[in-house]
Amino acid sequence: MHDMDSRRLIGEVIDALPDGLAIFDDAAKLVQANRRFRELNPLVAELVEPGLDWGLLLFEMVARGAVSAHSRVALESMEMRLGDDERAPPPLELETRQGMIHVLTMRQTATGGFVVTQSDITEARQREESDREADTLLREVLEACPANLVMARIGDGQIIYRTPAARDLLGSGRDFGAHFASRGQRADFITALLPEGRVDEMRVDALRPDGDPFPCLASARLIDYRGEDVVLYSMVDISKESALRKTLSEQRERIFQAEKMSALGELLAGVAHELNNPLSVVVGHALMMREEASDPDTIRRIEKIGSAAERCTGIVKSFLAMARRQNLKVEAIDFAAAIRDAIDTLQQGAGALSARIELDIGLGLPPLQGDAGQIRQVFMNLVANADQAIREGGGSRIMIRAREEPGGASMTIHVIDDGPGISEEAAKRVFEPLFTTKAPGQGTGIGLAFCHRVVNAHGGTIALVPATKGANFRITLPLAEPEPETLPEMERTEPVAATGRVLVIDDEKDVSDLIREILRKEGFQVDSVASAERGLALARSGGYRVILTDLNMPGMGGRGLFETLAGERPEIAERIAFVTGDTMSPEVRAFLECANRPYLEKPIAPRDLRSLVTTMLKANHV
Repeated sequence: MHDMDSRRLIGEVIDALPDGLAIFDDAAKLVQANRRFRELNPLVAELVEPGLDWGLLLFEMVARGAVSAHSRVALESMEMRLGDDERAPPPLELETRQGMIHVLTMRQTATGGFVVTQSDITEARQREESDREADTLLREVLEACPANLVMARIGDGQIIYRTPAARDLLGSGRDFGAHFASRGQRADFITALLPEGRVDEMRVDALRPDGDPFPCLASARLIDYRGEDVVLYSMVDISKESALRKTLSEQRERIFQAEKMSALGELLAGVAHELNNPLSVVVGHALMMREEASDPDTIRRIEKIGSAAERCTGIVKSFLAMARRQNLKVEAIDFAAAIRDAIDTLQQGAGALSARIELDIGLGLPPLQGDAGQIRQVFMNLVANADQAIREGGGSRIMIRAREEPGGASMTIHVIDDGPGISEEAAKRVFEPLFTTKAPGQGTGIGLAFCHRVVNAHGGTIALVPATKGANFRITLPLAEPEPETLPEMERTEPVAATGRVLVIDDEKDVSDLIREILRKEGFQVDSVASAERGLALARSGGYRVILTDLNMPGMGGRGLFETLAGERPEIAERIAFVTGDTMSPEVRAFLECANRPYLEKPIAPRDLRSLVTTMLKANHV
């Protein structure tokens, strides 16, 4: 009983420690870990139980996104150095995927095991960084405002002494009153000084040696010098400090805008993710109908549906690209065709354009370089905004003018309307995310922020140009570099050996129905289920040549399905591919990279699905 009480007491003492503590035996198995160790490692907390292998713990920390693979190598190296008799491994500082900074130390025990201690130093580092920033700011202010001293008789104002810094700042005049830009300020300074014999940082305007006024802070003390009342004062030039404050204010504003843009990106990513599944159904069925139709009128209608759906798909992917700042799909763009396509889309929408569109596009313009879908969306936003302003405030015309800049490196496009224009105050914030001048319910503040993000991502510029009437947006975009002519290659598709069974796992019935219909037309036998748990039970039979699963589903989801099969039946896990609408989050991208399995991003098209299945069948030789 005494031993049990001692162990209980030791356990309570360990749990009370402010730092994380984990004890491993000579076989690198966990003996005991305190509560703080689990709190510092929340992503693997449920695994931290006696008997857990050190190597498995590191593997799971990487797999679950707690630490990077580089940190895992460093931790393994620390363990290997425990047997070094010269000295123990130094502490390791690492940054978790959640942005926390931890310090880990490792010490060998007398029994051949080791003890790991883990401390959270995030707040300490943040304080250090804050202190460094404050010191840097103070140094910059002091360097911009050198100290100076002047001594003058209070009776006649004659200057007795000045430092070189004061001479550089204020000149060599004999009367200290000449340092003030106005007699009124001099009188106010003396009035404030006399009652108590001191003035602290009184705001006045002083004069430079060339007579230019500048703002400064005047501090003074009234002293007795050789039997005379003398004022000892300094004037600190704050003009540079004022400029510095303005710069810092602008930097804070840019940070604030970046945070708003990040929030906007998350919003757009959520909207795009929700649209992916229904768009997959529309795009997929339209393409399938196009392949099967023979009547010209029906084909024309289907092509219109498919074109509109694919345009929506491009917008969704633009939103995702905007949210995750992924690389652009760069290609040569015929601007004249792109702008006409954008206008046609707006004309065919539910609220057709009311303004007259005039195009002034120079002949023989070279192609732009960029993402055609995103560039088209930029000009759709600008034209739609101009049209709405004209509809509500008067006007009748929108002019789009494009010219190649001298030098042949860029193109300048103006979108000009004769509407009510934009106020000077609103013009300063027109590209801010979520800022809108429209009535509640009629504007989101997303459109122009999106335009700004896209144009900047293309290496261009967008600005609101002052105009006497209406609004004038000027956009510059880079031109495409000329490419050598190559003969077009005929598309070659190899037929799929369409035999065997395919398992489709997706909680969206319409999506699974679409995939099943596409593959059945290729001759496959297709089973579909709506949960990963049911899919796992079927997959264990080993009777499926290909398993297509969504990632995000209730329950274990596609990730849990893959990890379970990878542990139990690796040969079946090699037949899995993912069909998902979420590739934006770092966790999902890390998992896809670690899993090293093919994946198809929603919205899906029949051709892409067939290509995926063909690739998998060839890779698995089944």
